[in-house]
Amino acid sequence: MKNGQQLKKNLKYVSWAEIVVHFTDMKYVNIKKLTRLSAVFNRVHVLAPESGPLLNTTDISWHIYNKDITRTTLWNSYLKKVESEWVLFIENDEQVIFMDFPEEKDISFTRWAPVLITVKAEEKRKQFYQMRFVHNSGKAVFQGQDFPDCTAFITGNSIEISNMPIQIERESDFINQVDPLKELSVSDYAPSVYLIEGERCVKKGKYTQAASQYRQLLKKEHLLPFDRLAGVNGLASCYTEQYKWEKALLVTKQSMETESLQNIPYLIEFRIYQLQRKWEKAFFALNRYHELSQLYSKASFDVALSEEETLVNLADLSMKLGKRDKSKEYLKEIFKIKNGNVETSFLRKLLLLCLELKDKERAIYFFNKVFEGSYPNKLNEEQKIEFNDYMNLFMKNEWYEFVHNIYNRLLQSYPNEDEYKRRLIVVSIKTNRIEKARKLAAKVA
Repeated sequence: MKNGQQLKKNLKYVSWAEIVVHFTDMKYVNIKKLTRLSAVFNRVHVLAPESGPLLNTTDISWHIYNKDITRTTLWNSYLKKVESEWVLFIENDEQVIFMDFPEEKDISFTRWAPVLITVKAEEKRKQFYQMRFVHNSGKAVFQGQDFPDCTAFITGNSIEISNMPIQIERESDFINQVDPLKELSVSDYAPSVYLIEGERCVKKGKYTQAASQYRQLLKKEHLLPFDRLAGVNGLASCYTEQYKWEKALLVTKQSMETESLQNIPYLIEFRIYQLQRKWEKAFFALNRYHELSQLYSKASFDVALSEEETLVNLADLSMKLGKRDKSKEYLKEIFKIKNGNVETSFLRKLLLLCLELKDKERAIYFFNKVFEGSYPNKLNEEQKIEFNDYMNLFMKNEWYEFVHNIYNRLLQSYPNEDEYKRRLIVVSIKTNRIEKARKLAAKVA
């Protein structure tokens, strides 16, 4: 038995730390997840509102808490009960990504690793920073109510924040779990509450109120660096939505000078220059974002575009700048990354770019993908109009044989469609099928 326990001990990646898993609702309880965590951490502490299933292991302990107690009080109280020097707090459906978990030698009482939380369910991938991996010195480190925060403890003890975050992913909402009024009712609230309220105002289109929240945050003397960046970027976003573009660009410049490794300032610049039709500046901003997006952004409340959306925009801007070869490179990259499995909206953009680039082989491929399942005999009226528009572009590139074959097949599916007869007459003449054109002309009403 001892040998078996020792073998299990050797399998642990983070045997020098423990993890607290806080469930606010029993629907999030996942035994497989807890078992996996017990194979990684020295011990797993479960905080739940009800009793859970019987677990055949001593590495997982189950604690029932009073729902009336605040999350901050709960976390501080269980931090004192943990034996290890380091404790990670996660909640509900959060999953820890272990590829970049810090080693024990890389952290200390005066150097903590932040937690980078990515919300996967958002339309655009959004990230938040929190200090959830804390040193256990027997002291309460969290402040606030139900939004535990370490800002006062970290700034008051001159604790440095590591550049290598612990990555956590979650599906559930992050913003709406916090009640700003409840948090602000105490003196030791988390400054990032202003960021949450600002985000809510932005989603409702209340940009003046949102800007006020970001200014309130930036007045704070003690802020963690990723929260300060979020406040500055939030202010720039509000200026952008209010068409105060010069102010927005001035703020994004200040933000980038403070910290280059982030996303929003470059995306704001891209959007403004795109609206101003300043294609070169728009390309530079988006390309810079693309280069840095592979690294960890150091700003909280940051966002990221999907890889294919970024590449499509870069290809489009390259075309506008007359850089056809560059545009072609981006197209190839999209095709390679997605293996052809992109959304129809992106397929349309790719098709138009290929037509502009006179890349016949890829244009035909993307054309077939756009109308896959509908061509030749299941086109609705809207698709028929779109179909003809694309055929006009194929004709403009003098790819007459392809267009002839397309309309020939369409006419077989829609024999009474005079529009297809007329178009087939034109392309038949272009391809020297004069006799065929005459016969078709006789049949047109």
